[in-house]
Amino acid sequence: MRILTQLKGYLAAIVLLAVFAGAEGVLYVQLQGSYSSLSRAYGVVEESYSNLQSDYSNLDNAHSAFQAEYDSLRVDYNSLTDSYSALQNDYGFLEQTYNDLLEDYSDLLGDYENESILRIGNSLASYYDILRKESGSWQSNTQMAQFAAKLALHSIGRNCWPSLENEFYQDVGEHSYDMAWALLDTVLGLTGAETSQTPTERIRRILDFIDQHIHYEYDVDDILLAPAETLGFKSGDCDDFTILAASLFETVGIDSAVAFFKHQDPGAEKQYHWMVLVHLDDLGEYGYWYYSDLTNMGLEAGKWIKIEPQCTMENQDSEWVGQWNLLAAAPSD
Repeated sequence: MRILTQLKGYLAAIVLLAVFAGAEGVLYVQLQGSYSSLSRAYGVVEESYSNLQSDYSNLDNAHSAFQAEYDSLRVDYNSLTDSYSALQNDYGFLEQTYNDLLEDYSDLLGDYENESILRIGNSLASYYDILRKESGSWQSNTQMAQFAAKLALHSIGRNCWPSLENEFYQDVGEHSYDMAWALLDTVLGLTGAETSQTPTERIRRILDFIDQHIHYEYDVDDILLAPAETLGFKSGDCDDFTILAASLFETVGIDSAVAFFKHQDPGAEKQYHWMVLVHLDDLGEYGYWYYSDLTNMGLEAGKWIKIEPQCTMENQDSEWVGQWNLLAAAPSD
């Protein structure tokens, strides 16, 4: 009985083992299948990884090549940027040089045009030579001032010497005063002075023109030049500046006179001088020297202001202008 029981126990154990063994076999088969699937998947993944690593190596090499090319291009870019900056600076310099040359050219062209406009012909020049020979001898300062005033009047179209004028017209076929006026009228347009402006503005513009275009030159023969001659030479001494300025003032409606002066200091190097007088109440904002009445010298009643034609408007109240005593004056109207 006992043996039978043991045998039953063995049998049950055997059966249980068989069951377990069968289950384990089934599980093993399943695991074996999974392992095979995973092994195949691993192979695919491993192959993909190898391919990706190869691609990465290729991309890394390409990146290194691109980086090297980028660095080279960056160097070239920086070099080109420096060259561009240098060229831009050169361009700026050349542009400024061009503008300066263009301005110089405009100035030269203007000077050339002015030279052509201001040129005086031989006929008119010879007229003034004869005039000075026949009329240029004076017995007094007043006569000298009157001759200077006539030169200014002649330039604005007045027939001041009829006898000589008739001879000139017969020889040339034109009146000398018409030729002189044509020149002065053209020059007046260059000054920018117009009758619509204030008297002060007209005077300022004329003085600026004289300052820019006429320079002082010592007169060896001490002769009085007509405005056409002073403009043609682009130079003159104090009397020539004065006659020119007076004629231009008159053309724009400013009552003027030519005046002869002596220095206040007897020991001064320059003893005599010429300036213009204008018949005005004031010069606006500018300072000036003046005479309250000159009827004793044949000028109209009222204030007469000194104008130094060798100075611009800003310097009319200088000590230089004030240091001269009036000797003679003659109206240029």
